[in-house]
Amino acid sequence: MKQKILHMLPDRGKAPGMIRFLSFLCFALLLTVTAFAQSTVRGKVTDESGSGLPGVNILIRGTTSGTTSDANGDYSLELPSGADQATLVFSFIGYETQEVAVNGRSIVNVNMTVNAQTLSEVVVVGYGTQRKADVTGSLVSMRNTDLQEVPVANLQQALQGRMAGVEVQRIGTAPGATARIRIRGERSVLGSNDPLIVLDGIPYEGNLNDINPDEIASINVLKDASATAIYGSRGANGVMLITTKRGQAGETTLSFSSYVGVTTVAKKYPLLNAEEYQAMRDYTGVWPYRPEEVEGIALGRNVDWQDLMYENGYITNHNLTLTGGTEQGSYSVGAGYFKETTILPGQDFERFSLRVSTDSKIGERIKIGLTSLNTVNYANGTQFVNPQPGNPGSFGGGIMYNILATSPLMPPYTENGEIFREPFGNLDDASANLNPLYIKSNNNDWTDRVRRLRTFNSAFAEIKIIDGLTYRFNLGLEYGQTNAAQFQGEGTYFRKLVDSRAAVRNSENFSWTAENLLIYEKTFADDHRVTFTGLYSAQQTRSFATQANKDGITANFVEFYDMSIADPALAPVLSGGEQTRGLLSYMGRLNYAYKDRYLLTATFRRDGSSVLADQWHNYPAFAVGWNVINESFMQDVDVVSNLKIRVGYGRTSNQAVPPYTTLGGVVNTVGIAGGTVPLRYNYGSQQVQGFLANRIPDKTLGWEYTTTSNIGVDFGFLNDRITGSVDYYNAQTTDLLFSLRLPITAGYEGLYLTNIGGMENKGLEVVLSGTILKLSNGFTWNADVNWYYNRNKLLKYLPGVDQDIANGLFVGHPITAIFDYEKIGIWQAHEADAALSYGQAPGQIKFRDVNPDGVIDADDRHIIGSQQADWQGGITNRFNYKGFDLSFVTYIRQGGTLLSYLHAPNGAYLTNMTGQRSGLKVDYWTPDNPTNEFPAPGAALPGGASTGWTTLAYYDASFARVRSINLGYNLPKSVTSRIKAQNARVYFTAQNPFLLWSPYVSKHNGVDPEPTGQGATGIVATGGSLRTGGANPALVIAASTPPTRSFIFGLNLTF
Repeated sequence: MKQKILHMLPDRGKAPGMIRFLSFLCFALLLTVTAFAQSTVRGKVTDESGSGLPGVNILIRGTTSGTTSDANGDYSLELPSGADQATLVFSFIGYETQEVAVNGRSIVNVNMTVNAQTLSEVVVVGYGTQRKADVTGSLVSMRNTDLQEVPVANLQQALQGRMAGVEVQRIGTAPGATARIRIRGERSVLGSNDPLIVLDGIPYEGNLNDINPDEIASINVLKDASATAIYGSRGANGVMLITTKRGQAGETTLSFSSYVGVTTVAKKYPLLNAEEYQAMRDYTGVWPYRPEEVEGIALGRNVDWQDLMYENGYITNHNLTLTGGTEQGSYSVGAGYFKETTILPGQDFERFSLRVSTDSKIGERIKIGLTSLNTVNYANGTQFVNPQPGNPGSFGGGIMYNILATSPLMPPYTENGEIFREPFGNLDDASANLNPLYIKSNNNDWTDRVRRLRTFNSAFAEIKIIDGLTYRFNLGLEYGQTNAAQFQGEGTYFRKLVDSRAAVRNSENFSWTAENLLIYEKTFADDHRVTFTGLYSAQQTRSFATQANKDGITANFVEFYDMSIADPALAPVLSGGEQTRGLLSYMGRLNYAYKDRYLLTATFRRDGSSVLADQWHNYPAFAVGWNVINESFMQDVDVVSNLKIRVGYGRTSNQAVPPYTTLGGVVNTVGIAGGTVPLRYNYGSQQVQGFLANRIPDKTLGWEYTTTSNIGVDFGFLNDRITGSVDYYNAQTTDLLFSLRLPITAGYEGLYLTNIGGMENKGLEVVLSGTILKLSNGFTWNADVNWYYNRNKLLKYLPGVDQDIANGLFVGHPITAIFDYEKIGIWQAHEADAALSYGQAPGQIKFRDVNPDGVIDADDRHIIGSQQADWQGGITNRFNYKGFDLSFVTYIRQGGTLLSYLHAPNGAYLTNMTGQRSGLKVDYWTPDNPTNEFPAPGAALPGGASTGWTTLAYYDASFARVRSINLGYNLPKSVTSRIKAQNARVYFTAQNPFLLWSPYVSKHNGVDPEPTGQGATGIVATGGSLRTGGANPALVIAASTPPTRSFIFGLNLTF
């Protein structure tokens, strides 16, 4: 099976030729589009209340010439010469189609009426579309206009708080940083929990940063297994269906959208000022002052390093789109440019994008089309700001660590006006800080650069065999390349006491997808609608990577460009790998509707994978729906305009097993004393290379399977003035993968994977949309609200084992559970005797004695929380009045525990409370300040041990944030006509303008409640337990770029 799939991959050298062919086909299709000379009729399209109706299609009957109404419902259409007696056809989803004769008039106004039979919009459901009234699974949608309310660099940021059941959390603060997306929780411990991305019908292997948000027409998220089972072994984590813009019949339009903005610091880190720092340092009496600091005390010096380092960042975004076509062919071409810098020097993200899509008809029965999406991204400084938790001296510890930890008593410059370089801090500080100004002004000594290129191409051919029976062929070709390069010069913060280092990493991936679809649609006896979709598909992904590190580069200006110019005594570190995975699939889906009342969806998919020994697996699913609103007994219930009940059940899985894992493996090194050495043995009088088996062949290894049941209700009231849905789901995951280690006597080195665990996710989702006000003067107030919760629980682990402390896994608890000592306060002066009984003293952390046995030890650790939210949601308010529009997007997260590594003194990290370095301003204990928040400086650790440090890091993760405020104005026709434009809109957006509420910020002087990264290195060693590695590490707050807000001015033009 694997060999069969492998043979289907074209030779690597032929891939560029295929891409060139697709490009040629694209422009050939463009040539099929025709245009007509045209001569004017104007008017306004309104709904039943008299409000302007945007997006109405207007065509000249009998021709392919037409236009669409603008945001105010206005339209303008050039008529061919002599066509003043033509008839105009007005059509819009959910409304009756109207035909209106021009009769020589220059102004034709039309009032549209609701059509109950077509009220449901059409949504993408995977391998086709459906009327929303016919959908039986659980899905949620966003349109392009919704995305534009939050103008951001990538899609993830625009989705936060906008979709029920879709959790979006950031994992980086650098420009262009990605986010973590979870649909209805996590279903794997070791495997990825990221959703499957399907772009224009083809599975997408790239990063969402590679997609220009302006090119997106809609996003539909499939959430339950009855909907995602059509994607079989890749559907367990949910599916995001992204549809890009395409051309449509009508006159050619040119659209230009542009915005520019400035980014500023929303809140600085609350650091100790000079007086406070001196007081803490004097209290400990550990670290002597440098002469410059003594001078600073005498002069009253108080340096704010944040003010010296932060600067404004800038955002610019420009997009140009050309669309047009006839009934025989249409096209859409878009180009985009985006760049963002941040408040720290050396960090920026830049993206160039180009999209081409064409659709053509050949006769009455054949359609062909092509889409090509191409992006090139450049990112600088992605790692040097954000610290690697627990290792501030790493490459990632750079600027921010130095800004926050540097003494406010030290002068930034020498008497000669030169920047102080090092040592900086204390004479006895072995890891002395660099002056952050030096890092800022000497950025030629370090480089951190990433370039990503991606081209995604899809083509289709559709043949109508007979009425109701259609064959469609889809082809997808995708190529991605990443080039990352880093250089850390000798004497910089990153390499203070060692030689310089250069590193490069290059990776490529190529994937193809070929799909054959047969679609049959038929209505029998007027009451029975049947749609059957059959699929046979093949997919393959091939990736490879190489990496090289070299120390001792001779001169800093060489950087990583020539590693041969380096110390020959220092050997390079080389690594690389290549892997291929393939998938063959068969799928059948039956949709049946009786009198638009009773709905049935049945799906069966069978996947064969090259990764597994037992290659073939089945994925059944079914769902039923009842359109109660179409029953006769509902016809007189005027208040209810929609009511549908949905029930679904299905099975999916993920592809968490890496390629070749089932085959076993060998290594040629062995671990000794924390490192590795070559494995050699004596062969006669020579030593030769040896090999050791490190992975057991396992033909029983399989996927992690998720079975989901879902029940939902869709409703509408007052002629759909209020609409919404409620869904409850229960997802049971079995055969969870865990890594285990065999006894050394087995003769194997390393871990092995096995399917042994179980997990549960269940939750409730509520979505509401409504028109709160709709006045006769044109003022409207609409609101969207979503609220949801998910409860994750580990159900099963090793036989007889209910906890794995080292890996943070506990049966009966979420996989984000936090296992640690529990801080219940600070020992006070009047508790000296009680503290002494525990070997402690006033001013130190007081822990809960869980046993209780009078001793604080490892047995007193227990589950004290998890990173799982109690609930989440979002509110979007939209106001419209006479061309003005105003929207507010708000995100709310309630409950859960955040880990602020800023507050968790681990070794020599930021808040070590000894005065060795400056740090956060915290409410620490002294005899005159008997607080229960933070221990006394220098007295935090009982007996000098590291026990309990992490108890200072746990805080309530609740917060509410206004993500975006958007104010726009649609210029009137009297203005746009002067520049020959159809529509023109100007707008102002405030991005992340303010934080409404956060206990971490308001009560504990935190800077921002959202995570800045992932991973929690070192936590286990200090007593606590969290997932620190793998595909799903814990989310943390560390010394990263402070929170920012952006102010954006934009312009949209259509010609």
